[in-house]
Formats: sequence, C-alpha cells, structure tokens
Amino acid sequence: MVRSSPVSSVSFLRDALKSIFVLGAATSVSFLIVKLSGSYDHLAVVYVLAVVLVSRFTAGYLWGILAAITGVIGTNYYFTYPYHAFNFTISGYPVTFISMLAVSIVTSAMTARIKEQARLSEQREKRTENLYEFSKKLVAAGDSDQVVALTLEYLCRYTRQSVIFYLTDPLSSQGTVKSTCDHHRILLDSKEEKSAAHQAFTTNVKTSTKDCLYLPLSSQEKILGVAGLVYENEEKPEPGMLTFFDLLLSQAALALEHRQLAEKQQRIMMEAEKETMRTNLLRAVSHDLRTPLTSILGASAAIAENRDLIDPAAHDKLISDIHEEAEWLIRIVENLLTVTRISQKPAALKKYPEAAEEIVAEAVGRIRRRYPRAEIHVSVPSEFLMVPMDATLIEQVIINLLENSIGHAGKAVPIGLEVFVEGDQAVFRVSDKGKGIPEEELSCLFTGTSPAKNKSSDSSRGNGIGLTICMSIVKAHGGKMTAKNRKDGGAAFTFVLPLGGAEPDD
Repeated sequence: MVRSSPVSSVSFLRDALKSIFVLGAATSVSFLIVKLSGSYDHLAVVYVLAVVLVSRFTAGYLWGILAAITGVIGTNYYFTYPYHAFNFTISGYPVTFISMLAVSIVTSAMTARIKEQARLSEQREKRTENLYEFSKKLVAAGDSDQVVALTLEYLCRYTRQSVIFYLTDPLSSQGTVKSTCDHHRILLDSKEEKSAAHQAFTTNVKTSTKDCLYLPLSSQEKILGVAGLVYENEEKPEPGMLTFFDLLLSQAALALEHRQLAEKQQRIMMEAEKETMRTNLLRAVSHDLRTPLTSILGASAAIAENRDLIDPAAHDKLISDIHEEAEWLIRIVENLLTVTRISQKPAALKKYPEAAEEIVAEAVGRIRRRYPRAEIHVSVPSEFLMVPMDATLIEQVIINLLENSIGHAGKAVPIGLEVFVEGDQAVFRVSDKGKGIPEEELSCLFTGTSPAKNKSSDSSRGNGIGLTICMSIVKAHGGKMTAKNRKDGGAAFTFVLPLGGAEPDD
C-alpha cells in the first residue's frame, strides 16, 4: 500500500551531510575571497547561495531553515567585527537574518513543490506504463480465471498487501485470494468482510471496513465482480492510487465482460452444432435403417408368400440376407448407443493406457469374421505402444472405418491399417485402393449429410452414421480425424490420439 511515511534515518543522515558539506564549502569560499581580496563585503551572498543549494538538494524545509540560521551566525562569527566573536547588536543584522530566512523558506517551498510535481509526474508515467502492460496481458488472457489472476497480481504488486477477488456474490462463493500472510487470509474469510464485499457487489459502491476496502467491477451497470484490498493501521490508499485502481479494475471489467460474452457465444455455437449433429444423425439414421429394413421386409415377404414355390437354395439365400441385414441393424443400434453415451456424459469418458496392437487385433478379428474374403494388411510399431483411450470406443472407430473401406472399395480390394507415433500423438490410418471419395463430399463427410438431397454421406449402406460417430468418439478423446483421397487412387481415413491424459490408476 502506498502511504506517507516519516523520513528514514538514512535520508536524514544523507541530508545532514549534504547541508554540512555545502555550508562548509561556503565558509571555505568566503575565507578564500577574504584572503585574495581583503574585502568582507558581499560575503552574505555566498551564504545565500549555500541556503539555496541546501534547500534544493534536501527534503522539506528543515535543512534550508537550519542553513539560513547557520549562515547568519557564521557570517557574524567569522566575517563581522569583532572577528571570531558574536555581536548581534550590529546595525541591519535582523534584516540580514530575516532576508536569508525568507530566501530559505521560499526556495525550500519552490523546490519541494517542483520535487513533488516531478514525483507525481514520474508516478503517473509509471502507472500509465503499467496500465498499458496490464491491458496487453488482458488481451492475451484465455478465460475469466486468467483475467482474475492478472488483476490480483497487479493489485498485490502495488499494494504489497493481500487482495481478494469475487466473480459472484461473496456470501454464496469463495473468492480467489492472493495473500501475503495467513492472518490476512483468515481476515478476508471472516463474516464481517464477506458482508462488506456483498454490499459492494449488490450496490456497486465502494465499501470499507476497519481493515479492508472493497471495489466493485461493473460494465454498463452490470456487476461483474468485487476486488478487496487489505490495508494496515487503518491507512487507506491515497486518492491518486485509488484512481489508478479504478482504471485498472475498469480494464479488468471490460476484459471479463468480453470473455463472458465470448464464452456465451461459444456455448450458443456448441448448442447449434449439437443441434445440427442431431439433425444430421436423424437423417443418417433414417437412411441407414430404411435400407436393411426394406431388404428384410422384402425377403421375409418372399418367403411367406412363395413358401412352396421357392427352391431350398433360394430359401437359404433369403434367410442369409435377413440374418445379414439384422446383424447390420444391431451394429447401427450399437453405434447409436455409443453416440448417446458420448453426447450425454462427455466428461465421464475415462481414458486408460491400452496396447494399440491389441485393440487393432481385436477390431481386425471382428471384421474378418464378418467379411471372410476381406484382405486387410496391418502395420504396427515394433515397440510396444500404449495409448490412453476408451478401448471399446476406439475399437468401434476402427471397425467403422474398416467397414467403410470394404463397403466402398470392395471385399477383394486390399485394405491397409497403419499405426505409428508422430510427435506426442498416436496415428491410426485406414486406407484402400478403391475409387476414392467425390470431392464435393469431402467437406461434409463426417456430418452425415451429402450435397445430394435426401442422401447420407454414403448412399450404399450405413456409413454416414458410422463416420459421424467416429468423429464424435475421436473428438471426445481430444483427437482429430481427417479424410482425403490418395494420389495413387483410393481414400485414406486418419485419426490421431494424444499420448498424454490418461486417468490415474486407483
């Protein structure tokens, strides 16, 4: 806290030495003038100059007045007849004494004012620089917590006392404290201090107690928070410092309002994105369910209506088609359950280190049981690779991508599955040598939509919802997913997972 303090012993000693040096120099110069010229006239002017110098280079009025008194006495003792003796009855002596004293007081007053103006100017310049530095850091602040931390840092730097910041009503929340001692932390948490902070928060007016001052932060009549400053010995900040605090807190209020508006806009955009995903998901589901249901309905109707006319081979083929389509429907339901799990409780996703080779082997094994003729080439690191993930969900992603490639490229076309490390990420890539992805569909491939109306992003069967769910799962893991056409033909789907962020073991 900036406070008016008594002159320290060091400053006192320094000013005393300056005064002694200047008066000693004035006396030596006077002796030199007398020796060279033999005249005692105008020696008082030398002491007047000494009084001016002492007033200029010392603090306050004390040393200038003492220099004036010493100068008059010194002139009387050394340079006035009878020499080396005092004679205060000389004509004009009171006028000389009063003149030198007046010069000392006027010079000291002017010097003190100039010094004070220089100090205030330097202080204003320093505060302006700090406000500019503070505003630059606020621009770089990522969220409200960083704005609060910066505000506390600057308040504590200038007060050199403990400070507290509330973003909500102090009676119903705990503030963020930057404390210089445990006593202050206990003080700021007391009922009396919280009540004072609450009053500042609700009335938008500065509030003080015996030990603290509370300053509200507001923007357009909206209260954004309250900053509390501890001050000791009931000495409040000086008016200039209060003005500085008001400017600093007004900048913090603007930054908080901007961050809150940005966070609100982000929430609105996320809700809009979720709504778009729901719409696209429903569109994809309607397509993906209609195709196998139509096939099941047609095959079952053929069996029911032509039971006696169908030969055993055709009958078995229809039963096999029904079974295959039913399995496909089961997988669609599994995907729907997966995306529901992620969308309802994204924070509940637990990631544990899993062996990438085992996850890939399990996914490839399931695909080969479904598609015996599929040719899948797997490449994994020679070293054991542990990746933080939800094993069931990532296995589902790999299965969906493999099914997508088989559906587009054909069961006889080789499918590649690579796993490797790139920086601090694990990279999974599924590629094929099929016909690739139409350029107009690349931008909306993971949204479940297609430029063509009433079509999912895969018109053949079911991969619109599969790719949408893949993207949701990878995002929930903090990763990214991309798709592109290969230069030598076919398509490649790549997703990356961070190698950090696993849940701690129990």
